Amino acid sequence: MVSRARLLWGIPVLTISAALLFAQHSRVARGKSVLDGGPSRFTKYAMNASNNAVIETAALKHWNVAWTYSASTPLQQASFSQGVIYVSGDGMPGQNALYALNAQTGQKLWARRLDNMSMTTPVVADGLVFVGTGNQAFSASQQRRVNRLQSRNIRRGTGPNAIYALDARTGRVRWKDPTRGEDMPSFVYDHGVIYTVGGSGVLSALDAKTGALGWRLTLGSYVSMSSPAVFGHTLYVSGAHPYALYAINVQTHKVIWKRPVPKVFGGSDDSSIAVSPSLIYVEGTTGSWQHPVSTMFAFRHSGALAWQTPLGTGKLPKDIEVSAPVLYHGRVFVGSPISHCEYALNAQSGQKLWAFQAYGPVSASAALLRHTLYVGDRAGMFYALNAKTGQEQASRYMGGAFAADYPIIVGQTLYQPDENGLMLAFPVSRMTAEALRDPPQLSLPTGPLGQDIRYGETAFMDPVQGVSCVSCHAGGGTLMTYRQGHLIPSLLGAAASFPLVRAGHIRTLDAQINQCLRMTHTAPLPASSPRLQALNLYLRWLSSGWPEHLAAKSAMHGVQGGC
Repeated sequence: MVSRARLLWGIPVLTISAALLFAQHSRVARGKSVLDGGPSRFTKYAMNASNNAVIETAALKHWNVAWTYSASTPLQQASFSQGVIYVSGDGMPGQNALYALNAQTGQKLWARRLDNMSMTTPVVADGLVFVGTGNQAFSASQQRRVNRLQSRNIRRGTGPNAIYALDARTGRVRWKDPTRGEDMPSFVYDHGVIYTVGGSGVLSALDAKTGALGWRLTLGSYVSMSSPAVFGHTLYVSGAHPYALYAINVQTHKVIWKRPVPKVFGGSDDSSIAVSPSLIYVEGTTGSWQHPVSTMFAFRHSGALAWQTPLGTGKLPKDIEVSAPVLYHGRVFVGSPISHCEYALNAQSGQKLWAFQAYGPVSASAALLRHTLYVGDRAGMFYALNAKTGQEQASRYMGGAFAADYPIIVGQTLYQPDENGLMLAFPVSRMTAEALRDPPQLSLPTGPLGQDIRYGETAFMDPVQGVSCVSCHAGGGTLMTYRQGHLIPSLLGAAASFPLVRAGHIRTLDAQINQCLRMTHTAPLPASSPRLQALNLYLRWLSSGWPEHLAAKSAMHGVQGGC
């Protein structure tokens, strides 16, 4: 990311950490116990058939908290139930765990060490939390078969692999079922039964309370991370080798139909299915390894292909991990790790309505609340978009990559895990253009120095000829954002690099300030200008005295594709 920032300032800059940005703060309805808030169940990936994990009950209407929890392992997917956030850990051997956090304060309630990485949504029902473990590796013999697209009956996951049922209040293991293949897709809970698919190509129906096997069905396709969905009495599964969509009657335990996902060579086994009363949605990757295309598919409940829409092209990432579609008000929203875009399509026709170019690959799913779409990318940027137009409303650099998971919105609060091991909770009001123009809430020195710095902050914030520094640099220069296709760096630490020597020429901080003014068609300030002196002092203050709050730059360089 720093390489992009150099286009604007010519220097590497640092950004304030998410842990500081979302410092602990909470405000909930008076008289409500945190453990009494919210639904008692979270039954699948992203909570419901539309994959839009938004909870707006009357009791939680004013739920408004902010905190950051830091784990020792990357965090993948989260769920919310009765005032508790459950989040899966995906780390090094010996560090994999499931965490239960107080959703109001971020305090850890318990953590349960698991035998392998967990990338599943913690499904919550009947006082239990269900998670799976496994990895994406293949044995040498299986890897040779994977390299041939026509291969069938492949097993993925080098173990140990298992399905866990944990006590929701204590984290104690109530039952555990070891499996032959990875258990990375999230499970589905329905009427006392846990449905699981994974690396063995087998669908299992387990008694949720005891783990006893009810019935089992061999599909042939292994499933990477695509979580199944139940609609009525039908379970839908998207698998690989062959890349196909399956419809299974959960009462008769038989496959109703199996349909190939046309010309897909990857991705559809990662995309968690969304279901409406008329269509089933899944994203896949078509084209070739050299020229991949993100493509959206919609199937009718009869199995007929309703439509397919090419989304965009670009460079194939090392790990395809495509986004899961989200349904909202007659539209389907989906991201692409290939084109680095978020898309909106007409849910019935597949017509592409808009495309937003993000900075990094978009593997995460979105959450939508009151016609605002919230989604993160793998470069650590998090966006708020107008769901009708795709126009960017606000963005913030959070620091950690957002993988193939989703935000949860509860009342006024958004919860989001990241691969830096942070579980973030913050008010959605912080993802507005107005909030980005707010001055930083940082204490200043006392006396005349503090007064001069305050004057510099005012000069930074106040417009001249209708333009101010915060027209580009958010949060008084303390936040990294992304606007109209350009990365706007944080100015924390920026002044420390001046005077800057380039090609035998010296550029001072004053000269850089005036260069920014020229770029906004504002007259430069003379060296004797009190405003220029105040801006100089303010920027130098941002570069000193805050080293404990600075976070290292992202390793993501944002190779762009095309919407």
